[in-house]
Amino acid sequence: MASQAMASLEMMRRVSADVVQGATADLTARQFALLLSIFMQPGPHAVRDLSRALGLPKPAVTRALDVLERQGFVRRKKDRSDKRDVSVHRTVKGAVFLYDYGERVALRAEETRTCPTWIPASPRPGPISQPRI
Repeated sequence: MASQAMASLEMMRRVSADVVQGATADLTARQFALLLSIFMQPGPHAVRDLSRALGLPKPAVTRALDVLERQGFVRRKKDRSDKRDVSVHRTVKGAVFLYDYGERVALRAEETRTCPTWIPASPRPGPISQPRI
C-alpha cells in the first residue's frame, strides 16, 4: 500500500486536474487560502485580521480580495461610521463554489483511499549527511 503522503498527493493531483479542466474559477493558492479563511471562520472579517491570520501583508490580501470580489465570491462593505474601515463578507456564489470544491475533494479522496500499486511506498528519508572536508 502506498504511503499516506503519496495517496494525499495523488488525491490533490486529481482535484487539481478537475479544477483546470472544468469551468471553475482559476484561483491562486493565496486567493484560495483567503477564500477558505473567510468562509471557514465566522465573519465579517477585517482586512487586517485576514492579513494577520494568513501571515500576509495587507496589500497582498487586498489584491487577492480584488480578484475574489470580481469573481463574486466575496463582497467588501465600507463601515458607515469610519469610511476607511472595510469588512469582508461571504456571498452565495462563493459558498456554492467552495461546497462544490469540497464535494470534489471528498470524491477524489474516496477514490484514492486505496492508492494504485504503481505509487511506491517508501520509508521517510533520514537526515542527509554532509561529507566532511
